[in-house]
Amino acid sequence: MYYYDLLLEFGTDTEWLVTANFILSVLLGLWMMRYRRLYLNSREEQGNQRDLIDNLSEGIYRSAPNGRQLSANKALVKLNGYGSEAEMLEAIEDIGKDWYVEPGRRDQFRAILKREGYVTDFVSEIYRHKTRERIWITESARIVHDKSGKPLFYEGSVREITETVKKLQAEELLRKLSNQVPGGLFQFTRRPGGEFHISHISSGFRKLTGFQGEAGLFDAFLFARLVHPEDRASFLDALRESGIKMQPWDLEFRTDTGGSVETWLRVNAVPEATEDGITWHGYLNDVSSRKTNETEIEKLAFYDALTGLPNRRMFMDRMNSAVAASKKRGAYGAVIFIDLDNFKTLNDTRGHDVGDAYLVQVAERLSRCVRSEDTVARIGGDEFVVILENVGKEHGSGARGAIMTANKVLDAMRRDFEIDQFKHRASASLGVVVFGGTEAKPEEILKQADIAMYQAKAAGRNGMALYDHLSMSSESDRYRLLNDLKAALSTDALELHYQPQLDDSGRIVGAEALCRWKHPELGMLMPDRFVPLTEQFGLVREFGNAVLAQGVAELARWRTNPSTAGMRMAINVNVLSFACEDFVTNLASLIGNHGVDARLLTLELTESVMAKDLSIIAKRMNELKSLGVRLSLDDFGSGYSSLAHLKSLPFDELKIDGGFIADIENGESDRALIKSILGTARTLKLTAVAEHVENVRQEAFLRAFGCDFFQGYLYSRAVPGGEFTEFVERRQMGDALLDLIEERRRA
Repeated sequence: MYYYDLLLEFGTDTEWLVTANFILSVLLGLWMMRYRRLYLNSREEQGNQRDLIDNLSEGIYRSAPNGRQLSANKALVKLNGYGSEAEMLEAIEDIGKDWYVEPGRRDQFRAILKREGYVTDFVSEIYRHKTRERIWITESARIVHDKSGKPLFYEGSVREITETVKKLQAEELLRKLSNQVPGGLFQFTRRPGGEFHISHISSGFRKLTGFQGEAGLFDAFLFARLVHPEDRASFLDALRESGIKMQPWDLEFRTDTGGSVETWLRVNAVPEATEDGITWHGYLNDVSSRKTNETEIEKLAFYDALTGLPNRRMFMDRMNSAVAASKKRGAYGAVIFIDLDNFKTLNDTRGHDVGDAYLVQVAERLSRCVRSEDTVARIGGDEFVVILENVGKEHGSGARGAIMTANKVLDAMRRDFEIDQFKHRASASLGVVVFGGTEAKPEEILKQADIAMYQAKAAGRNGMALYDHLSMSSESDRYRLLNDLKAALSTDALELHYQPQLDDSGRIVGAEALCRWKHPELGMLMPDRFVPLTEQFGLVREFGNAVLAQGVAELARWRTNPSTAGMRMAINVNVLSFACEDFVTNLASLIGNHGVDARLLTLELTESVMAKDLSIIAKRMNELKSLGVRLSLDDFGSGYSSLAHLKSLPFDELKIDGGFIADIENGESDRALIKSILGTARTLKLTAVAEHVENVRQEAFLRAFGCDFFQGYLYSRAVPGGEFTEFVERRQMGDALLDLIEERRRA
């Protein structure tokens, strides 16, 4: 209407109206053309936008507030397992019921949308709708409203993250598992520039090491500070070598936690070359318990349980090292062999507890006498050894240094030891050897030190002797014999031979047990070859106990044989052995264990017993008499005997010294002396025994003047136990035959 009013205002001319209408038609046509063009462009733009949405990798959707799916792009259709959008839209009726694994998950999604108007990265587990496969997605969406604010629809995007979730789940499982294993897992990388980057460390790793850092860059040297200072160098060297050689990093080290308890860890990691550098995948575990056990085992294997000093095995290892070091440095070393004087007496009189306490104090004093680089070891019951390293470049200076240390040891041993509220005055005998790296082997050096020690002991004890290769060659032979004797005592290699004793009618009444040693190289050795060694080197007690044990055991065997039952046995006893505190108790135990008649056992004591404290000797002899044991004074006439002493001691018999018997036939004075001895025996009511009887003339003289028993080569040499039994049986058969002949002659 506005348009026609305008025309009327200009007039009603027909030509004007036609012209105006034409213009209007043109303008309307132009406007229609422009509108069509705009419409076509809009449709094209919408098509392009649709193509863009369909080709996105993420799923794009539009859904109604009631859960009905309105549209979906190709990615979302594929995600749900369908071939087309139409198929999918027809199949899905309600997203909340058909899609989410967890029923209430859709309500949570809608609640956030309602509250915020949008949702970002909402993670859910859903079903791949068509196949019902369970997958994980992350979803973002917004609400689209009309002009009045009413919700029209939801539109959003969906992206599948199943692989990512699985990886995260695997990592979480690994974390849980690694936190449960007793050790710690780790992964770190050394980059080309030298910096280190931690990829993963478990809580167990942190607990073991005390490391509080996080994953990321870290300082390897800062981490190494958690390692014990003494182990840091080897820790870093092992890691460096592992990276260079691409071989496993396997090392045991201590941690520096600052606590009193030492913790040992073992690291085991495999290096791998990666784009970032070298990555170690490894495991750390606590090996403290095993290390403690190994330490205890090592102590048992290499250290003396009582004193804590190295034992013989460790000593020999240290000796090998000392000899090698001496050779390398071109310097001398020394060994001091220490034997405690009269230790057995202390042990026997005061008990093993006191003896052990004394040994512990000895170990402490010896350790204070040497340098930190030297070694003090206990290699036997009362034997200690000191290794002195680098005592000088020349033998003379080395000897002076060793002697100075030996004098310090002697001074330390001479000071009183306070044990259980009593003072023990002790001493030691020392043997010193100076050695070079090109000289004898460690075993030979120890033997030389032992030889020198025995030389000091033989010189009166409480001193030292320096081994000299020239002057001690003869001592070496004696030393070897002494060592063989020690072995013989410990293996019962000594044996007793028995020399018969006969009465004045010629019948065998017993035998004297005489010790023999069948040496593997030297053959059969007589007592004069080895008994002095037992006296000189403190083996009297062991030797005496071995002889008594073997003799009493043989006496028990005699009891089971009718030919030897009731026979008596005489055994020589060393005065030093007789003086031991446990002599009587030991013998009583042997007699009781074997069940022998003590009255059949005779102990022969030499006249040197008279030189001892007679009150103590008399007490011990009376104790033996109370057991029933007989006592004989051996070699009478050659020593300290006096009638007063002889009368005061409870002897049962006298045994005439064999030296007098040999000269009966030629020496008037010897015959007179034997007559006097036999007369004394009768006066004191003692049995008289003559030994070393070698011919019938000697026997006739002895019998004529009242000798009771006879022993010597005239009858038999000393023979082993089996031969003695056979000898007795043959002799008894002969006596029985003679008796039969005599009876028939008289008849």
